[in-house]
Amino acid sequence: MKITSNFIPEFEKLFRQKLQLNNCRLRKKRQENNYEIITPAKDIFLMYWSEFPEINLIYQAVGVRTQQTEVYERAIRSHISFCVSSIQENPISESPLLVK
Repeated sequence: MKITSNFIPEFEKLFRQKLQLNNCRLRKKRQENNYEIITPAKDIFLMYWSEFPEINLIYQAVGVRTQQTEVYERAIRSHISFCVSSIQENPISESPLLVK
């Protein structure tokens, strides 16, 4: 199944839900397909893509990178993979994970 821009809002909604589990915030940047993820430890990650679902995640060096930073990075990468897989496996209208 090919992922199109129609899936981006569903990905964003599900991804926000997953980030809330780690008390992280997702902020959409002005530039299209660019997001900032802020962890409780004040680490900042940038998430972006040019062709969805090939998502890039980079750490913004705003301080000292700690072991806790690595834990958040692994969790965020896991959330990205989970959300993309869920959207690919479940059509938008049939996805039980995205029920309001």
